Amino acid sequence: MARPKDKSIMTASGISTIATGDSYYDVSDSSMDMSTLFPVRDEVKEIEKSSQVDTANVRLWRLATTGALLLTAFLVTYATYRFLKNEERNNFETAFEQFSRTIAVSAIAQQSDLRDGMETLATTISLYAKNNNANTTWPFITVPDFEHHGRNMIQQSRVEVVNLFTRVAAADQHEYIAYANQHARQWVEEGHQIQKGSLERLLDPLGNMTYHPFFTKVVPMDNTPLGMGFAQDTGTGDENEYFSASWQFSPPPATYALINWNANSHPDYEMLGHAILALRYETVATRVRPYFSVPLTMTEEEHVAYHSKLQESSHLTPHTFIGRAIFRTVNDYESDIVATLGVGMAWDAALNGLLPANVDGIQCVVKNTCNQTFTYEIWGEDAIFRGEEDLHLAKYDDMKVTVDLALHTHPDFETTPGHCMYWMDIYPTDKFKSAYDSNTPEIFAAVVAATFGIVAVVFFIYDTFVQKRNTNLVLKAAQTSSIVTNVFPEHMRDRLLHHAAEEKTMMGKRASLKTYLTSDGKMGGEMDLSEPLADLYLECTVLYADITGFTAWSSTRDPTQVFQLLETIYSAFDSLGKKHRHVFKVESTGDIYTAVVGIPNPVPNHAIVMVKYARAIISKMHSLTKVLEKRLGPDTADLSLRVGINSGPVTAGVLRGKRNNFSVFGDTVNIAARMESSGKPGRIHLSKETADLIEASGHENWLEKRRDLVNIQGKGVLETYWLSLHRERTESCTSVDSFSDLIASTSYGARLPGLDEKTYRLIDWNVETLLRLVREMVAFRGTNAASLRRRSTTAGLFEIKTSDTPLTEVREIIQLPEFKLRSKTNQNPDKVELPAVVVEQLHHLVSTIASKYHDNPFHNFQHASHVVMGCMKLIGRIVSPSEDFNDSANAAASLYENTYGITDPLTQFACAFSCLIHDVDHVGVSNAQLVKENVPVAARYNGRSVAEQNSLDLSWDLLMQDRYGELRAFLFPKTSHLERFRQLVVNSVMATDIVDKELKALRNRRWEKAFKKNDAAVNSSTPEEHVRDTVNRKATIVIEHIIQAADISHTMQHWQVYRKWNQNLFEELYVAYLNGRMDKDPSTFWYNGEFGFFDFYIIPLTRKLKECGVFGVSSDEYLNYALKNRLEWETKGQQAVTEMLEVCAAKYGTKEDNKLMDKALLYPRRGSAETASQAEETFMNEDVEEIEV
Repeated sequence: MARPKDKSIMTASGISTIATGDSYYDVSDSSMDMSTLFPVRDEVKEIEKSSQVDTANVRLWRLATTGALLLTAFLVTYATYRFLKNEERNNFETAFEQFSRTIAVSAIAQQSDLRDGMETLATTISLYAKNNNANTTWPFITVPDFEHHGRNMIQQSRVEVVNLFTRVAAADQHEYIAYANQHARQWVEEGHQIQKGSLERLLDPLGNMTYHPFFTKVVPMDNTPLGMGFAQDTGTGDENEYFSASWQFSPPPATYALINWNANSHPDYEMLGHAILALRYETVATRVRPYFSVPLTMTEEEHVAYHSKLQESSHLTPHTFIGRAIFRTVNDYESDIVATLGVGMAWDAALNGLLPANVDGIQCVVKNTCNQTFTYEIWGEDAIFRGEEDLHLAKYDDMKVTVDLALHTHPDFETTPGHCMYWMDIYPTDKFKSAYDSNTPEIFAAVVAATFGIVAVVFFIYDTFVQKRNTNLVLKAAQTSSIVTNVFPEHMRDRLLHHAAEEKTMMGKRASLKTYLTSDGKMGGEMDLSEPLADLYLECTVLYADITGFTAWSSTRDPTQVFQLLETIYSAFDSLGKKHRHVFKVESTGDIYTAVVGIPNPVPNHAIVMVKYARAIISKMHSLTKVLEKRLGPDTADLSLRVGINSGPVTAGVLRGKRNNFSVFGDTVNIAARMESSGKPGRIHLSKETADLIEASGHENWLEKRRDLVNIQGKGVLETYWLSLHRERTESCTSVDSFSDLIASTSYGARLPGLDEKTYRLIDWNVETLLRLVREMVAFRGTNAASLRRRSTTAGLFEIKTSDTPLTEVREIIQLPEFKLRSKTNQNPDKVELPAVVVEQLHHLVSTIASKYHDNPFHNFQHASHVVMGCMKLIGRIVSPSEDFNDSANAAASLYENTYGITDPLTQFACAFSCLIHDVDHVGVSNAQLVKENVPVAARYNGRSVAEQNSLDLSWDLLMQDRYGELRAFLFPKTSHLERFRQLVVNSVMATDIVDKELKALRNRRWEKAFKKNDAAVNSSTPEEHVRDTVNRKATIVIEHIIQAADISHTMQHWQVYRKWNQNLFEELYVAYLNGRMDKDPSTFWYNGEFGFFDFYIIPLTRKLKECGVFGVSSDEYLNYALKNRLEWETKGQQAVTEMLEVCAAKYGTKEDNKLMDKALLYPRRGSAETASQAEETFMNEDVEEIEV
């Protein structure tokens, strides 16, 4: 951050904000509390009190007139409302009457159809028994095609089961059992074939079946899967006894256990049989049961599925068994009853479909003479069971409609015992009524009330405007008073208000003076003749703090990250200012933070307060940067604070103008600024004046005299001191704001052994970067939470085909996905919650990748992280075209196409992952050296792109391990996703080899086709050169450029960043030279080699980035930094090479010393094949051609 030349003036934030030792305050916020700094008077209440007295009489008459209007409005509004409400009530009652009539007619018709259907089927069975080919008689009758008849009955009459009960005399039981054994399999198999079922689901194999001898006694059992069980009994032994043997079923039975069961053994069926014998031709019904024994004729799943279509969740709903007699002679009701036709009816089926689909909320309470009641609620075409009692609302009792469901003609029907007669009461519900409730009464009432309101407003229009004017005046006066009170010390506030009061009087004098001064054309503008608002404070201590390395650090970050750093740090400093009290923050300008103690109120020990505060902020800075590195990336922890402090008198006051500023200036301020600029990172530099005050307070042990003298401009040589830091208690990061708290609390699981704390901070940052892209992938795909959980636990992984060497997989064009609007979603990526297993596996993967990096000076995990950061910065700079769109769909599509699809999150994830792995297992020497040494890995890759292919294969094999199965399943739900990811990674990593001639030729050809001025490629209709291929070709080029630029991003950043990584690369090659893995001492060609690197690679690359057209003005930033660094290298490069050589010689020795020691062998691996040694072999070549990107 550039510092002003003259630091004798410090200006606080202006009239809209105030910077204090507590925090930043927006003075427009009425909740701001400045009571710890200045006494605050309640100006608002004072102004309101005076205005109330002036308007009391007007308010009284206004209230009286308004009351009269309101009374009239109320009466008319209420009458309108009641009239419209009554209309709605009439419509509701009429509609219910119509729909209840519809239900009644439909229910009676349905019951009539059921009885007619049973009568028809009974007649059919009687006819068959009379005319069957086998000439058999009852009970030895098996009805053919019974399943067809039954299914027709089920479909037409909405019943669940149709059952034929044969009336068997006790004397015929043995003969009948033999008959049943002979014929049962035939009709059961026939039924199952019609039903397309499987005989395998029969519970009792036919060969081993033992039928109930139809003298079974029913024994209820509560916990059996089918609802009831059966136990055999010996019967009564009476030869005249008749049994009602269950014989044929539709649907066919799932078990033979029900065949030949004696229905008369169950009390309900026995009584029903007596009723059938008594009433003969009538259709009679049993009591309601919570289920019918359908599970014996259906599977449990079939029965539940049947009810699920009727909106029921279980088969435990009201069922009724209905029976009708079958006579020996057709239509002769006086002949013998030889069998009974029974059906099982579910009431939800009977009531289903009685109303149109858009009519909801009518209750049907079904009752019978057997003292049973149950309630259904009809919603459109569905009937929903609500409970086994009358659940209707009592308020609708007067609207009840009763429907008799017991259709009969027999005179003794009602008096015959053994059966139940049913009827149904119909009621509306609140839901039904709500369909006829509307806002119309309220709307009309509101219109009437509004009309009266308008009259009142017009009548009092003048008073309203007067009141509004008074309110605005009070508000403005209160705001002005509050601002002045909060921004300035109390005595200056009063003087400033007095100045404002005199402003009008001074206007005449100003105008005259202006006329006088400008009459001859020599002067212009206005002069403020009032007294300045300033005071002298004799006992103060001023602090200047500068974030060292900030300018270089910020050159590698996005603006948002820069502000995250400053806001977090300065917020922490403000909080510490409040804790230490009396510390008044003056301003924060860029990376400089200034504060003062002794203003506005004197502080006796102002120097002690300030040095304690300085210790606290340095400690806080140290801990915060380590925490923030997990969020803001590499080198954040390297930032430090340089502090300068001076004590003495200062002048403070208000600089009036368009924005009134509270300023502190004077010699004391100037020297404090010089103390900071001449200090050292992480230390507190004190002037002698401050040191004397500390010594006078008895804390001379805090001081350390500086050995060298400091030459201060305008002051000469000064004696200064360092402040000891060891006494200050380390501040905890947990006291910082929520942003840094969130970072500090981030944990991704267990750590791998052998990695230091700094490496783990970089790992956490990389993981967070990749997770942010994963969240964007989830949001882009529009995946819901259930799908996320399912994908994270999916074991169905797949493999894709890869070649023996990644180099053979490099493609001229990578096919990126086309834009699909349905892929866009409103889901916020920041709110996407990822499965824990995905986060844990990704963290483990990144940690393992980090462990595979060697401890080289340059090609190490920190370098990989720096490349990831450079890549993400470039991706973040991709901009949309300067074009307006009429709709969001066109805008999204155009953005996607104009950025060549690089905004696709999976593509961005692949770019970041490629940067992370591109130097894995790099051994610190060039590809040429590896080939020269004939190492196995060089032979494997045929001497081409050895380091790059090795890094890619190792990382890919790691990713494909079973350990990361859930992660892969989550990231790549389709094979096409993994294939595209593989292609992107291959092209990206291979792009970092800028020396391979074939790859270079491929990139040159691709650039010519994609970005040449002639647009023929775009307009060509050939398959290889159509528009989509052109877009994908450009995308492939831009992606490779991003990776290449990120790999050398330090050359396009601040000089300090460039020097740092340049030093690391030199050191790495120097070690290779000492180890005999490089022929020449890098110091012999380093200076000139950098010029070749800048001129033939770096600068052309930045220009290519600009020509791509997707980075906007951001591409100029990279070009400008590259040009500046080349210019500085021209003037400082030789000195830099000398310094680097001295450092390396001191650290590792020289070849002449023959001291390779263990230090030089600590990292016998890793080095970029295309950077340093190639500078000797390529850039120093006189015949070198310009390297194309």
